[in-house]
Amino acid sequence: MGLSLGLFIGFFGVPAIAQSPPAASQTISLTDAVNIALRNNPTIEAQQAILGAAAARVGVARSMMGLQVSAASFVTTGSLPMIVPGSPGVNPQFITMTPDKGRLDGALMAMYPLYTGGRLSGQVNAAKSLQQAQSGELAASQLNVALATKTAYYQVLLANEFVNVFQERVAESQERLRVAEEAFKEGRIARYDLLRNQTDLAESQEQLNNSLRDVDMALADLKNVLGAPQSASYTLSGNLAIAPVNQNEAQLQAMALRQRPEVRAAQSRVLAAQSDVSVSRSAYKPQVYATAMGEGMATGSGTDAGYMVGVTAALPVFDNGLRKSTVDEAQANLKQAQAQERDIILSVGKDVSTSLARLQAAEKNVDLAKAAVTQAEEDYRVIKLRYEAGKAINVEVLDALASLTRARTQYANALYNYDVASADLLRATGQK
Repeated sequence: MGLSLGLFIGFFGVPAIAQSPPAASQTISLTDAVNIALRNNPTIEAQQAILGAAAARVGVARSMMGLQVSAASFVTTGSLPMIVPGSPGVNPQFITMTPDKGRLDGALMAMYPLYTGGRLSGQVNAAKSLQQAQSGELAASQLNVALATKTAYYQVLLANEFVNVFQERVAESQERLRVAEEAFKEGRIARYDLLRNQTDLAESQEQLNNSLRDVDMALADLKNVLGAPQSASYTLSGNLAIAPVNQNEAQLQAMALRQRPEVRAAQSRVLAAQSDVSVSRSAYKPQVYATAMGEGMATGSGTDAGYMVGVTAALPVFDNGLRKSTVDEAQANLKQAQAQERDIILSVGKDVSTSLARLQAAEKNVDLAKAAVTQAEEDYRVIKLRYEAGKAINVEVLDALASLTRARTQYANALYNYDVASADLLRATGQK
């Protein structure tokens, strides 16, 4: 049974954020729904922005490895010679001595790192590793959104199945009431039998109304995951069904370790922490830069210009334990990152085992529920024949009909639980 929801383009209210708004009034499969969510879910957009910031930090780190050139200008006057620093935030910074009279000064300064003991390369490596880690975080968010989308999609399909079941129940109850009304007019049944059929129809209609309400609620959840407004318009295709898993647990465990983005992100954070250790250790090595400067000035007594080229080198001699403490902190952070990586690997193994166990149990429950439907259908058929032959009472027929309805809803639930467990196993192995 198809469902309609209304979806328009540009639904976020901030058009610049939405990358690819869903098209209006379209039929979507499960795959379509996942793709829409991956394009439009705000959580994914936020993670993409964070990844962009991480990429920019790599650019910042790389820029420090190349030539830095700055221009500075000074207009000063005073009664004593003074040291004037350049404007903050401009590197390389120019510092000059001003005379005790008016002065107009312009300078161009350049610096290039010759040797930093691995500090700059370590900062680049750390930034690149953190970028890779953030890429893994984005991939993990995509897996989470895909799983949430599938679960919401299956919930709509389940609500649909319940509507079908209760529509059949209402139709059957209406037919039974029609027959009962004719039998009552002919005096073949008592009034309480007629009233019992009327009550059964009312209860069936109430269950149908509740199932239609559940459809609306499930659709609201699905639209939210898709990043769509509640005015959306979709028709859902597909049905709840089983698709057996062919891999064994060992194969699934190996697949998860290869494909889970959380593992890759943890490994990248370990690499970033290792680079931070190298950066902190570089403080024990000299920092050597090539420096060049050109300067021109004008004072009340005339003008002057000149240049300077050279190499600067610096190394802390005594810092009261600052460098050691910095290295110790970086090493502690590395140990923490390594422990977190191990914890994630263990969690991935647990995810696969528990997801597979749920799927296997769900598959068995589908078989049991299907057999229960077959049995309930046969019981209802037989009890109706017995009632028509005068060998059963009306309450027995209504009880059998209720059991049939319950068996059908339980079968739909079993299929839903299987599909959700299957989606959860895909997530556990790093698949959308």
